[in-house]
Amino acid sequence: MNNIKEFFRNYGRYLFIFVLVFLIYEWFGYGITYGDPIANYGFSYAIKNGQVPYLDFNTISTPLYAFIMSIGLHFFDNYLMFILEQSLLVTIMFYFLFKLFDKKSYFILFSLIFFGFYGIIPTYNFCCFLLLVILLYLEKFHNDEDWLIGIFIGLSILTKHTVGGFFVLPTIIMYFKDYKKILRRAFWALLVGLLFIEYLICNGAFDHFFNLCFGGLLDFGSSNGNLFNNIFFICLIMLGIMIYILIKDKKNILNWYLVFTFMFVFPLFDMAHFGLYLGCFTMMIMQYIKFNNMNYVGRLGIILCITICLLNIRMGLSYEPVFMKGTNRFNFTLNSNYSNIQNKKVDKYFKEFNNPLIISYHKMFYDISNGNDLDYYDVIMYGNFGYDGINMMINDIKSMNDRYIIVDMNSYNKEGEDEQFAKEIADYVIKNCKKIDSKYGFDVYYKK
Repeated sequence: MNNIKEFFRNYGRYLFIFVLVFLIYEWFGYGITYGDPIANYGFSYAIKNGQVPYLDFNTISTPLYAFIMSIGLHFFDNYLMFILEQSLLVTIMFYFLFKLFDKKSYFILFSLIFFGFYGIIPTYNFCCFLLLVILLYLEKFHNDEDWLIGIFIGLSILTKHTVGGFFVLPTIIMYFKDYKKILRRAFWALLVGLLFIEYLICNGAFDHFFNLCFGGLLDFGSSNGNLFNNIFFICLIMLGIMIYILIKDKKNILNWYLVFTFMFVFPLFDMAHFGLYLGCFTMMIMQYIKFNNMNYVGRLGIILCITICLLNIRMGLSYEPVFMKGTNRFNFTLNSNYSNIQNKKVDKYFKEFNNPLIISYHKMFYDISNGNDLDYYDVIMYGNFGYDGINMMINDIKSMNDRYIIVDMNSYNKEGEDEQFAKEIADYVIKNCKKIDSKYGFDVYYKK
Protein backbone atom coordinates (compact mmCIF):
# COMPACT_ATOMS: atom_id res chain seq x y z
CA MET A 1 0.00 0.00 0.00
CA ASN A 2 2.82 2.38 0.88
CA ASN A 3 4.49 1.63 -2.46
CA ILE A 4 1.29 2.50 -4.30
CA LYS A 5 0.95 5.75 -2.38
CA GLU A 6 4.58 6.58 -3.10
CA PHE A 7 4.08 5.84 -6.79
CA PHE A 8 1.09 8.17 -7.10
CA ARG A 9 2.83 10.84 -5.03
CA ASN A 10 5.79 10.83 -7.43
CA TYR A 11 4.15 9.97 -10.75
CA GLY A 12 0.41 10.47 -10.31
CA ARG A 13 0.41 13.83 -12.06
CA TYR A 14 2.03 12.33 -15.16
CA LEU A 15 -0.37 9.40 -15.20
CA PHE A 16 -3.25 11.91 -14.99
CA ILE A 17 -1.87 13.93 -17.90
CA PHE A 18 -1.31 10.84 -20.06
CA VAL A 19 -4.75 9.32 -19.44
CA LEU A 20 -6.60 12.63 -19.82
CA VAL A 21 -4.85 13.51 -23.06
CA PHE A 22 -5.30 10.00 -24.49
CA LEU A 23 -9.03 10.10 -23.71
CA ILE A 24 -9.29 13.51 -25.35
CA TYR A 25 -7.79 12.12 -28.56
CA GLU A 26 -10.06 9.07 -28.45
CA TRP A 27 -13.28 10.88 -27.62
CA PHE A 28 -12.91 14.22 -29.28
CA GLY A 29 -10.75 13.34 -32.27
CA TYR A 30 -13.46 11.27 -33.89
CA GLY A 31 -15.42 12.36 -36.94
CA ILE A 32 -12.20 13.65 -38.45
CA THR A 33 -11.22 11.94 -41.67
CA TYR A 34 -9.21 14.94 -42.78
CA GLY A 35 -7.33 17.77 -41.16
CA ASP A 36 -4.03 18.25 -39.35
CA PRO A 37 -3.99 15.09 -37.17
CA ILE A 38 -4.74 12.79 -40.12
CA ALA A 39 -2.24 14.65 -42.33
CA ASN A 40 0.51 14.35 -39.73
CA TYR A 41 -0.24 10.67 -39.21
CA GLY A 42 -0.10 10.31 -42.98
CA PHE A 43 3.36 11.90 -43.16
CA SER A 44 4.67 9.47 -40.53
CA TYR A 45 2.93 6.55 -42.24
CA ALA A 46 4.62 7.48 -45.54
CA ILE A 47 8.06 7.79 -43.94
CA LYS A 48 7.59 4.42 -42.26
CA ASN A 49 6.88 2.99 -45.70
CA GLY A 50 10.14 4.40 -47.07
CA GLN A 51 8.76 7.46 -48.85
CA VAL A 52 10.83 10.63 -48.83
CA PRO A 53 9.19 13.88 -47.71
CA TYR A 54 9.11 16.65 -50.35
CA LEU A 55 10.12 14.21 -53.07
CA ASP A 56 7.26 11.69 -52.81
CA PHE A 57 4.62 13.74 -50.97
CA ASN A 58 4.04 17.37 -50.12
CA THR A 59 4.52 18.90 -46.72
CA ILE A 60 5.40 22.54 -46.12
CA SER A 61 7.27 22.24 -42.85
CA THR A 62 10.48 20.61 -41.72
CA PRO A 63 9.87 16.93 -40.92
CA LEU A 64 11.28 16.10 -37.46
CA TYR A 65 7.85 15.44 -35.93
CA ALA A 66 6.89 13.07 -38.76
CA PHE A 67 10.12 11.11 -38.27
CA ILE A 68 9.65 10.90 -34.49
CA MET A 69 6.06 9.70 -34.83
CA SER A 70 7.00 7.13 -37.47
CA ILE A 71 9.08 5.19 -34.91
CA GLY A 72 6.13 3.52 -33.19
CA LEU A 73 4.47 2.77 -36.52
CA HIS A 74 7.26 0.31 -37.32
CA PHE A 75 5.89 -1.83 -34.49
CA PHE A 76 2.17 -1.16 -34.90
CA ASP A 77 1.02 0.87 -37.91
CA ASN A 78 -2.25 2.18 -36.55
CA TYR A 79 -3.70 5.56 -35.64
CA LEU A 80 -3.97 4.24 -32.07
CA MET A 81 -0.17 4.07 -31.90
CA PHE A 82 0.01 7.62 -33.26
CA ILE A 83 -2.18 9.01 -30.47
CA LEU A 84 -0.38 6.93 -27.84
CA GLU A 85 2.91 8.47 -28.99
CA GLN A 86 1.35 11.93 -28.94
CA SER A 87 -0.02 11.36 -25.43
CA LEU A 88 3.49 10.39 -24.34
CA LEU A 89 4.94 13.56 -25.89
CA VAL A 90 2.40 15.72 -24.05
CA THR A 91 3.29 13.94 -20.80
CA ILE A 92 7.01 14.53 -21.41
CA MET A 93 6.27 18.19 -22.06
CA PHE A 94 4.49 18.47 -18.71
CA TYR A 95 7.50 16.97 -16.95
CA PHE A 96 9.40 20.10 -17.98
CA LEU A 97 6.42 22.39 -17.35
CA PHE A 98 6.11 21.12 -13.78
CA LYS A 99 9.83 21.88 -13.31
CA LEU A 100 9.21 25.41 -14.59
CA PHE A 101 5.82 26.28 -13.08
CA ASP A 102 5.04 23.56 -10.53
CA LYS A 103 1.27 23.05 -10.15
CA LYS A 104 0.53 26.23 -12.09
CA SER A 105 1.16 23.98 -15.08
CA TYR A 106 -2.42 22.75 -14.82
CA PHE A 107 -3.55 26.23 -15.85
CA ILE A 108 -1.31 25.94 -18.90
CA LEU A 109 -3.00 22.64 -19.73
CA PHE A 110 -6.35 24.36 -19.25
CA SER A 111 -5.37 27.09 -21.73
CA LEU A 112 -4.23 24.47 -24.27
CA ILE A 113 -7.51 22.53 -24.18
CA PHE A 114 -10.01 25.35 -23.52
CA PHE A 115 -10.75 26.10 -27.18
CA GLY A 116 -11.62 22.70 -28.64
CA PHE A 117 -8.36 21.04 -27.45
CA TYR A 118 -6.52 22.78 -30.30
CA GLY A 119 -3.38 23.37 -28.24
CA ILE A 120 -2.54 19.67 -28.02
CA ILE A 121 -3.65 18.28 -31.38
CA PRO A 122 -0.97 15.98 -32.86
CA THR A 123 0.85 18.16 -35.36
CA TYR A 124 4.35 19.50 -35.98
CA ASN A 125 3.09 22.76 -34.43
CA PHE A 126 2.66 21.00 -31.10
CA CYS A 127 6.10 19.39 -31.41
CA CYS A 128 7.62 22.84 -31.87
CA PHE A 129 5.73 23.97 -28.75
CA LEU A 130 7.18 20.98 -26.86
CA LEU A 131 10.71 21.88 -27.94
CA LEU A 132 10.06 25.48 -26.88
CA VAL A 133 9.17 24.25 -23.38
CA ILE A 134 12.39 22.23 -23.23
CA LEU A 135 14.37 25.29 -24.36
CA LEU A 136 12.76 27.40 -21.62
CA TYR A 137 13.71 24.72 -19.08
CA LEU A 138 17.30 24.59 -20.33
CA GLU A 139 17.65 28.38 -20.37
CA LYS A 140 16.39 28.64 -16.79
CA PHE A 141 18.20 25.72 -15.17
CA HIS A 142 21.08 24.80 -17.50
CA ASN A 143 21.96 28.03 -19.25
CA ASP A 144 25.63 27.07 -19.45
CA GLU A 145 24.89 23.93 -21.51
CA ASP A 146 25.30 25.77 -24.81
CA TRP A 147 25.77 22.59 -26.86
CA LEU A 148 22.45 21.19 -25.66
CA ILE A 149 20.57 24.45 -26.16
CA GLY A 150 22.09 24.71 -29.64
CA ILE A 151 20.90 21.21 -30.49
CA PHE A 152 17.34 21.96 -29.36
CA ILE A 153 17.29 25.21 -31.31
CA GLY A 154 18.32 23.19 -34.35
CA LEU A 155 15.64 20.58 -33.64
CA SER A 156 13.04 23.34 -33.33
CA ILE A 157 13.97 24.60 -36.79
CA LEU A 158 13.69 21.02 -38.10
CA THR A 159 10.18 20.82 -36.62
CA LYS A 160 8.65 24.07 -37.88
CA HIS A 161 11.18 26.34 -39.52
CA THR A 162 8.88 29.39 -39.63
CA VAL A 163 8.72 29.36 -35.81
CA GLY A 164 11.88 27.57 -34.72
CA GLY A 165 14.00 29.92 -36.82
CA PHE A 166 13.03 32.75 -34.48
CA PHE A 167 14.35 30.82 -31.47
CA VAL A 168 17.83 31.81 -32.63
CA LEU A 169 17.13 35.46 -31.83
CA PRO A 170 16.98 35.32 -27.99
CA THR A 171 20.58 34.04 -27.90
CA ILE A 172 21.76 36.79 -30.25
CA ILE A 173 19.88 39.50 -28.32
CA MET A 174 20.86 38.40 -24.82
CA TYR A 175 24.48 37.46 -25.54
CA PHE A 176 25.36 39.92 -28.26
CA LYS A 177 28.70 40.72 -26.60
CA ASP A 178 29.50 37.10 -25.74
CA TYR A 179 30.32 35.90 -29.23
CA LYS A 180 31.83 32.64 -27.96
CA LYS A 181 28.54 31.63 -26.38
CA ILE A 182 26.69 32.49 -29.59
CA LEU A 183 29.18 30.53 -31.68
CA ARG A 184 28.92 27.46 -29.44
CA ARG A 185 25.16 27.38 -29.77
CA ALA A 186 25.30 28.18 -33.48
CA PHE A 187 27.75 25.33 -34.12
CA TRP A 188 25.46 22.67 -32.65
CA ALA A 189 22.35 24.13 -34.26
CA LEU A 190 24.10 24.18 -37.65
CA LEU A 191 25.35 20.63 -37.16
CA VAL A 192 21.75 19.46 -36.73
CA GLY A 193 20.78 21.38 -39.86
CA LEU A 194 23.67 19.99 -41.90
CA LEU A 195 22.67 16.41 -41.05
CA PHE A 196 19.18 17.16 -42.36
CA ILE A 197 20.54 18.75 -45.54
CA GLU A 198 22.72 15.70 -46.09
CA TYR A 199 19.61 13.50 -45.81
CA LEU A 200 17.82 15.65 -48.41
CA ILE A 201 20.74 15.64 -50.83
CA CYS A 202 21.28 11.88 -50.52
CA ASN A 203 17.60 11.30 -51.33
CA GLY A 204 17.43 13.85 -54.14
CA ALA A 205 14.89 15.94 -52.25
CA PHE A 206 16.76 19.19 -51.56
CA ASP A 207 15.28 21.19 -54.44
CA HIS A 208 11.80 19.94 -53.60
CA PHE A 209 12.30 20.86 -49.93
CA PHE A 210 13.41 24.38 -50.79
CA ASN A 211 10.50 24.87 -53.18
CA LEU A 212 7.82 23.58 -50.78
CA CYS A 213 9.09 25.10 -47.52
CA PHE A 214 10.30 28.45 -48.88
CA GLY A 215 9.01 28.98 -52.41
CA GLY A 216 5.56 27.86 -51.35
CA LEU A 217 5.43 30.55 -48.66
CA LEU A 218 4.81 33.10 -51.43
CA ASP A 219 1.61 31.29 -52.34
CA PHE A 220 0.71 30.24 -48.80
CA GLY A 221 0.54 33.69 -47.24
CA SER A 222 -1.55 35.17 -50.04
CA SER A 223 -3.95 32.22 -50.38
CA ASN A 224 -4.52 31.20 -46.77
CA GLY A 225 -5.39 32.95 -43.59
CA ASN A 226 -7.87 35.63 -42.70
CA LEU A 227 -6.11 38.77 -41.60
CA PHE A 228 -8.20 41.21 -39.55
CA ASN A 229 -10.54 38.55 -38.16
CA ASN A 230 -11.43 38.40 -34.44
CA ILE A 231 -8.52 36.10 -33.62
CA PHE A 232 -6.10 38.53 -35.29
CA PHE A 233 -7.15 41.39 -33.00
CA ILE A 234 -7.13 39.17 -29.89
CA CYS A 235 -3.61 38.03 -30.77
CA LEU A 236 -2.49 41.64 -31.21
CA ILE A 237 -3.75 42.46 -27.71
CA MET A 238 -1.96 39.41 -26.31
CA LEU A 239 1.23 40.38 -28.15
CA GLY A 240 0.99 43.90 -26.73
CA ILE A 241 0.74 42.51 -23.18
CA MET A 242 3.68 40.17 -23.80
CA ILE A 243 5.82 43.02 -25.16
CA TYR A 244 4.92 45.12 -22.10
CA ILE A 245 6.06 42.26 -19.83
CA LEU A 246 9.22 41.89 -21.90
CA ILE A 247 10.06 45.58 -21.54
CA LYS A 248 9.56 45.34 -17.77
CA ASP A 249 11.75 42.24 -17.51
CA LYS A 250 13.92 42.21 -20.61
CA LYS A 251 16.80 40.42 -18.87
CA ASN A 252 14.65 37.30 -18.63
CA ILE A 253 15.57 35.31 -21.76
CA LEU A 254 12.40 33.23 -21.43
CA ASN A 255 10.37 36.32 -22.29
CA TRP A 256 12.26 36.76 -25.54
CA TYR A 257 11.43 33.23 -26.61
CA LEU A 258 7.77 33.66 -25.71
CA VAL A 259 7.34 36.97 -27.55
CA PHE A 260 8.52 35.36 -30.77
CA THR A 261 5.85 32.65 -30.47
CA PHE A 262 3.52 35.10 -32.20
CA MET A 263 4.77 33.28 -35.29
CA PHE A 264 2.61 30.32 -34.30
CA VAL A 265 -0.49 32.23 -35.39
CA PHE A 266 0.97 34.22 -38.30
CA PRO A 267 -0.33 34.35 -41.02
CA LEU A 268 -3.38 32.07 -40.56
CA PHE A 269 -4.84 33.47 -37.32
CA ASP A 270 -7.14 30.46 -36.97
CA MET A 271 -8.32 28.63 -33.87
CA ALA A 272 -5.94 25.68 -34.30
CA HIS A 273 -2.86 27.90 -34.07
CA PHE A 274 -4.43 30.25 -31.54
CA GLY A 275 -4.63 27.37 -29.05
CA LEU A 276 -0.84 27.11 -29.03
CA TYR A 277 -0.30 30.86 -28.80
CA LEU A 278 -2.68 31.01 -25.84
CA GLY A 279 -0.51 28.38 -24.15
CA CYS A 280 2.57 30.54 -24.75
CA PHE A 281 0.76 33.60 -23.40
CA THR A 282 -0.27 31.67 -20.29
CA MET A 283 3.33 30.53 -19.68
CA MET A 284 4.51 34.12 -19.80
CA ILE A 285 1.82 35.28 -17.36
CA MET A 286 2.36 32.38 -14.98
CA GLN A 287 5.96 33.46 -14.40
CA TYR A 288 4.68 36.47 -12.49
CA ILE A 289 1.58 35.15 -10.70
CA LYS A 290 2.22 34.02 -7.14
CA PHE A 291 -0.03 31.65 -5.18
CA ASN A 292 0.10 31.04 -1.44
CA ASN A 293 -1.27 27.50 -1.56
CA MET A 294 0.08 25.46 -4.47
CA ASN A 295 -1.91 22.36 -3.47
CA TYR A 296 -5.11 24.36 -3.88
CA VAL A 297 -3.85 25.63 -7.23
CA GLY A 298 -3.18 22.09 -8.40
CA ARG A 299 -6.62 20.82 -7.39
CA LEU A 300 -8.35 23.81 -9.00
CA GLY A 301 -6.40 23.33 -12.23
CA ILE A 302 -7.28 19.63 -12.38
CA ILE A 303 -10.97 20.39 -11.77
CA LEU A 304 -10.98 22.98 -14.56
CA CYS A 305 -9.37 20.57 -17.04
CA ILE A 306 -11.77 17.75 -16.19
CA THR A 307 -14.71 20.15 -16.41
CA ILE A 308 -13.77 21.15 -19.96
CA CYS A 309 -13.74 17.47 -20.96
CA LEU A 310 -17.06 16.71 -19.25
CA LEU A 311 -18.74 19.68 -20.94
CA ASN A 312 -17.70 18.24 -24.30
CA ILE A 313 -18.77 14.67 -23.59
CA ARG A 314 -22.47 15.44 -24.06
CA MET A 315 -21.79 16.77 -27.53
CA GLY A 316 -19.61 13.75 -28.27
CA LEU A 317 -22.25 11.24 -27.21
CA SER A 318 -24.86 12.93 -29.42
CA TYR A 319 -22.91 11.74 -32.47
CA GLU A 320 -23.30 8.08 -31.46
CA PRO A 321 -19.57 7.27 -31.41
CA VAL A 322 -18.47 3.86 -32.68
CA PHE A 323 -15.12 2.27 -33.41
CA MET A 324 -14.25 2.18 -37.11
CA LYS A 325 -14.09 -1.61 -37.29
CA GLY A 326 -13.08 -2.87 -40.70
CA THR A 327 -11.21 0.34 -41.57
CA ASN A 328 -7.53 -0.51 -41.73
CA ARG A 329 -5.27 1.51 -39.42
CA PHE A 330 -8.29 3.27 -37.86
CA ASN A 331 -10.13 0.31 -36.38
CA PHE A 332 -9.42 1.45 -32.79
CA THR A 333 -10.46 5.03 -33.51
CA LEU A 334 -13.85 6.46 -32.59
CA ASN A 335 -16.01 8.05 -35.26
CA SER A 336 -19.62 9.13 -35.36
CA ASN A 337 -21.89 6.30 -36.47
CA TYR A 338 -23.16 8.32 -39.43
CA SER A 339 -19.66 9.27 -40.63
CA ASN A 340 -18.45 5.70 -40.22
CA ILE A 341 -21.26 4.37 -42.43
CA GLN A 342 -20.66 7.09 -45.03
CA ASN A 343 -16.90 6.44 -45.09
CA LYS A 344 -17.45 2.77 -45.86
CA LYS A 345 -19.91 3.60 -48.65
CA VAL A 346 -17.50 6.11 -50.19
CA ASP A 347 -14.55 3.73 -49.89
CA LYS A 348 -16.52 1.00 -51.70
CA TYR A 349 -17.59 3.50 -54.36
CA PHE A 350 -14.02 4.68 -55.04
CA LYS A 351 -12.91 1.08 -55.55
CA GLU A 352 -15.29 0.75 -58.50
CA PHE A 353 -12.78 2.77 -60.52
CA ASN A 354 -9.28 1.61 -61.42
CA ASN A 355 -6.58 3.67 -59.69
CA PRO A 356 -8.60 6.90 -59.46
CA LEU A 357 -7.03 10.28 -58.76
CA ILE A 358 -8.97 11.73 -55.84
CA ILE A 359 -9.19 15.49 -55.44
CA SER A 360 -10.54 15.78 -51.92
CA TYR A 361 -9.62 16.66 -48.37
CA HIS A 362 -10.40 12.99 -47.60
CA LYS A 363 -7.77 11.54 -49.96
CA MET A 364 -5.20 11.18 -47.17
CA PHE A 365 -7.61 9.08 -45.09
CA TYR A 366 -8.50 6.95 -48.12
CA ASP A 367 -4.85 6.34 -49.03
CA ILE A 368 -3.79 5.45 -45.48
CA SER A 369 -6.71 3.08 -44.84
CA ASN A 370 -6.10 1.34 -48.18
CA GLY A 371 -2.32 1.09 -47.80
CA ASN A 372 -1.57 3.40 -50.74
CA ASP A 373 1.52 5.56 -51.12
CA LEU A 374 1.04 9.28 -50.62
CA ASP A 375 1.54 11.87 -53.37
CA TYR A 376 1.21 15.60 -53.93
CA TYR A 377 -2.60 15.38 -54.07
CA ASP A 378 -2.95 14.21 -50.47
CA VAL A 379 -2.76 17.77 -49.12
CA ILE A 380 -4.91 19.56 -51.68
CA MET A 381 -4.68 23.02 -50.15
CA TYR A 382 -3.35 26.36 -51.31
CA GLY A 383 0.33 26.95 -50.61
CA ASN A 384 1.13 23.24 -50.32
CA PHE A 385 2.63 22.67 -53.78
CA GLY A 386 5.58 25.05 -53.88
CA TYR A 387 6.04 28.19 -55.95
CA ASP A 388 3.39 28.54 -58.68
CA GLY A 389 2.14 25.20 -57.40
CA ILE A 390 -1.41 25.38 -58.75
CA ASN A 391 -0.16 25.56 -62.33
CA MET A 392 2.29 22.74 -61.63
CA MET A 393 -0.53 20.49 -60.41
CA ILE A 394 -2.75 21.38 -63.37
CA ASN A 395 0.08 20.59 -65.78
CA ASP A 396 0.50 17.24 -64.04
CA ILE A 397 -3.16 16.42 -64.69
CA LYS A 398 -2.80 17.56 -68.29
CA SER A 399 -0.09 14.92 -68.76
CA MET A 400 -2.35 12.10 -67.52
CA ASN A 401 -4.00 9.67 -69.90
CA ASP A 402 -6.76 7.11 -69.42
CA ARG A 403 -7.38 8.19 -65.81
CA TYR A 404 -10.47 8.41 -63.62
CA ILE A 405 -10.54 11.57 -61.51
CA ILE A 406 -12.91 11.92 -58.55
CA VAL A 407 -13.72 15.46 -57.36
CA ASP A 408 -15.13 16.09 -53.89
CA MET A 409 -17.94 18.53 -54.69
CA ASN A 410 -18.76 19.17 -51.03
CA SER A 411 -15.25 20.54 -50.50
CA TYR A 412 -15.32 22.30 -53.85
CA ASN A 413 -18.57 24.12 -53.10
CA LYS A 414 -17.62 25.26 -49.60
CA GLU A 415 -17.41 29.00 -49.26
CA GLY A 416 -15.65 31.08 -46.66
CA GLU A 417 -12.55 33.14 -46.05
CA ASP A 418 -10.89 30.23 -44.22
CA GLU A 419 -11.40 27.68 -46.99
CA GLN A 420 -8.10 26.31 -48.31
CA PHE A 421 -9.30 23.79 -50.93
CA ALA A 422 -7.36 24.40 -54.16
CA LYS A 423 -10.40 24.91 -56.38
CA GLU A 424 -8.46 25.80 -59.50
CA ILE A 425 -7.21 22.21 -59.74
CA ALA A 426 -10.76 20.88 -59.53
CA ASP A 427 -11.89 23.56 -61.99
CA TYR A 428 -9.54 22.25 -64.64
CA VAL A 429 -10.92 18.72 -64.25
CA ILE A 430 -14.55 19.89 -64.31
CA LYS A 431 -14.03 21.99 -67.45
CA ASN A 432 -11.75 19.66 -69.42
CA CYS A 433 -12.72 16.09 -68.53
CA LYS A 434 -15.85 14.05 -69.21
CA LYS A 435 -18.20 13.54 -66.26
CA ILE A 436 -19.33 9.91 -66.08
CA ASP A 437 -20.88 9.46 -62.62
CA SER A 438 -21.87 11.18 -59.38
CA LYS A 439 -22.56 9.74 -55.93
CA TYR A 440 -22.24 10.63 -52.23
CA GLY A 441 -21.19 14.19 -53.09
CA PHE A 442 -18.40 13.09 -55.44
CA ASP A 443 -18.31 13.63 -59.21
CA VAL A 444 -16.33 11.17 -61.32
CA TYR A 445 -14.56 12.34 -64.49
CA TYR A 446 -12.62 10.50 -67.14
CA LYS A 447 -9.54 11.93 -68.83
CA LYS A 448 -8.66 10.28 -72.13
